Amino acid sequence: MTIEEIKNKIEEFRSVFLWEEFTWRKGQQQAIINIIETYLNKTHNVVILDCPTGGGKSIIALCSSWILNQIGKKGYILASDIALQEQYEKDLKKINLMYGSVKGIDNYICSDNLEKNSLGTCRIRSKAASSMHCYEECPYFSARTRASKSHTSLLNYAYWLIMQNYANQHADEQLFPSRDFTFCDEAHKILDIIQNQYAPRFDSTINTKLEKITNFFNLHRIRNYSSDLHRIQIDIKLLKSEENQDKLFDILKSIESHVENFLPSYDKLKESIKINYPKDTPPKEWRDALRICEWIKDFHCKIEDYCDIISQTSTRNIIKNPSGNEEIVFNCLEESYMMKKYFHQWTGFTVLMSATFADPSDYLRSIALTGAKYIKVQSTFNFEKSPIYFYNQRRMSYTQIEANLPWLCATINKILDKHPHENGIIHSASYGLTMKILEGLSPKNKRRILVYSGTQEKKQVLEMLKTDTSKVLMGPSLIEGLDLKDSISRFQIIPKISYPSLSDKFTKVKMQLNPGWYHWKTIISLLQGIGRSVRHENDYAVTYILDACLIDLIHKSRKSFPAEFFERLKLVND
Repeated sequence: MTIEEIKNKIEEFRSVFLWEEFTWRKGQQQAIINIIETYLNKTHNVVILDCPTGGGKSIIALCSSWILNQIGKKGYILASDIALQEQYEKDLKKINLMYGSVKGIDNYICSDNLEKNSLGTCRIRSKAASSMHCYEECPYFSARTRASKSHTSLLNYAYWLIMQNYANQHADEQLFPSRDFTFCDEAHKILDIIQNQYAPRFDSTINTKLEKITNFFNLHRIRNYSSDLHRIQIDIKLLKSEENQDKLFDILKSIESHVENFLPSYDKLKESIKINYPKDTPPKEWRDALRICEWIKDFHCKIEDYCDIISQTSTRNIIKNPSGNEEIVFNCLEESYMMKKYFHQWTGFTVLMSATFADPSDYLRSIALTGAKYIKVQSTFNFEKSPIYFYNQRRMSYTQIEANLPWLCATINKILDKHPHENGIIHSASYGLTMKILEGLSPKNKRRILVYSGTQEKKQVLEMLKTDTSKVLMGPSLIEGLDLKDSISRFQIIPKISYPSLSDKFTKVKMQLNPGWYHWKTIISLLQGIGRSVRHENDYAVTYILDACLIDLIHKSRKSFPAEFFERLKLVND
């Protein structure tokens, strides 16, 4: 296919799927041409698409996928989370492009018993879904079938990872096999997603669940698991006190073995339900037992996968990572092995897309790749009305923030007074700092602040921003995933540069081994935060950075910042 033929295909895509007044943004068509050429010429197997917020990377992915479909190739578009996947679904519906999309099973409700699909009637009764009267109208199986037959399928990373690394190895039919190409959106998150997918967690709920299912199985004479439960409880206590990596591995293997003993009774439980409740929905205690069995299956898989990774690498890679609330997470330091085994071998021709790669070479090293075609789509935003004011006199590091807190609160008060009738956000880095800032604000400004304590409250206060013009959202988890366009947010304050927490043991070890990664991760977080409030070409918002620690980042990793960052930066000597 020549360049002219690729251009013709791009025009065909535009005329068939896009609205009449649509025009390509600067750099979009060239990015598509470069991606298709790279695939056809086989010069690289990986493309990095560095596309700024508002650069239209989703349309680039959709058009490129469609052109590859036209030459008989099949592939995937992967979204980092459900919210992004649903945004893609809206885009697909808007342009009437019939790509199938499917999420994890519990994102759907069984149309027969109105439970989450993992406890749908077919699963409770161990019936083939296709034999059920409700199969054709089942939201999950309908979405799965449509997505599996689609030449390009939209999945999220978590679902895709399960399909590639588990379902395809255990099913008679591979619904989602490895394909010719994969477009990976929000690709700067991939390593964190992989690490989280294969990191077993031990918290206070484990004993409660296992005790409950043990009592249930004993009561209904399915099997006595008292000895397994006792051994697991002892092992979990040992996990908390043990630090030797070889011994930790032995304990994890023991837990894996004893948790595995519970698995056969899941099938026996479902058989009992078929006998005792052939037509009726089983009672709540039986449904609760089914939910716990589903959790046990997932819990066992996590431990089994982790132990397999360690056995294939080394116990030296075990990082026991206490994370508060009596929870322990086990991370693996050998991330290159994980990336190659669980990700790279399945993706085919890979397009990694993000608005915040920082230094691409650092990014490639972090995900265990060497060599990629780099495509940069330049920002078309006019940032004249979106300056970044940098107060470079006071540091908000761990050792200095308490002394500088009065100045910090006073400065935030002044900034809020400058924007009395506009919405804004404050990226507070932690819940503790949120409360300290709130305490230091004037009564008038306190009344404007919206804080939240969980995901549901966060959604509620975000809705308030859409209907008000004088509110300010403040919290520690506003860096990613928010589209605060136009009047939803006209200014944003960054009181403290949000370095990855060194109280996280895994982060601390990684930082010691690779300080460059630590700086790269911090810059990614900063750039993501700055991007929350300027979402399209005509949008604007003022950003205030109040932490002089930014100077250190610039000195150590200047090339990781995009050129427009420095064009927008204005020093404030206050």
